[in-house]
Amino acid sequence: MDEPNKIMAMKFYARLEISFHMTKVEAQPIVTMKIVQLSITRGMNPVSPLGFTYFGMLLARLGDIREGCRYVRIGRQLLDRIGSKEVAGEVIALGTQIMCFVEPVQATLEAYVQGHTTAMSVGDTPGAFLNSVFYVATSFWAGTKLSVWRERYAPARRLMEEHGHINFLSHISQWEKNVSLLTGTGDSPVSEIEGVKNIQEGNPHISYTQALQDMYIKFLFREYEEMKVFAEKYYDFDLHAWNLTFIHTAHTFYGGLVSSWVYRQSKDPKWADRARKAKSAIKKWADCNEWNFQNKLYLMEA
Repeated sequence: MDEPNKIMAMKFYARLEISFHMTKVEAQPIVTMKIVQLSITRGMNPVSPLGFTYFGMLLARLGDIREGCRYVRIGRQLLDRIGSKEVAGEVIALGTQIMCFVEPVQATLEAYVQGHTTAMSVGDTPGAFLNSVFYVATSFWAGTKLSVWRERYAPARRLMEEHGHINFLSHISQWEKNVSLLTGTGDSPVSEIEGVKNIQEGNPHISYTQALQDMYIKFLFREYEEMKVFAEKYYDFDLHAWNLTFIHTAHTFYGGLVSSWVYRQSKDPKWADRARKAKSAIKKWADCNEWNFQNKLYLMEA
């Protein structure tokens, strides 16, 4: 593609992708398909790797993990061939989330460090912060020691504060809160930073994941009644994501465990149905990657 106006439009779509990923999920597939369509009809361009990466995430969400991974790899290959560093950070961050479905999750973590460095080298702070968010979130759900997790989290929070990226801060604060509870520390919460609390309360996608975090911590502490309250709040959101990420597997896994417990106590069939759906999803992922998901499947079957 050598048409300046089309290239500018593609760059605009690229910025919409990351914004919609965090704020307007229902519109994101439209942007993804537009980038892919323009890449095929008008020729490859610096934004094309991002479009194919998001397309791979969309296919993975629709159930075809292996085909989704294939398009993610195409995105990475295009990145190297075209040399489009301006979207490299985002491509690495998002693509690595999908690779967690075919590779051991612990082996993928260093890719976020690479993605952060690459993005910062060209001044792409949103791409750098996206890598940071996925780095700390994936580290947490992968079972990283909490002391190590705090070492990874601290520089990410500091950099986001320096640049005033309260949107990203509002996302990572959810893990900070639970790590503080689990370690018994009294860190200054991100929610006290001006503007963060307003975003958390005004964005249903953040409120949704916050409900999961609250449900998760009550599940760990075996506080059934409060756990059930947060579980009901979590499921009431009924939000849909068009892109699959490894973080979504934590929603499925802990949602399934909580639903099983609530069903055993209440005998309400809706909780049994939620547990069944969660187990079915985990089984499908385990078929692609036993390393990351077979243990979770065994626990859900127990």
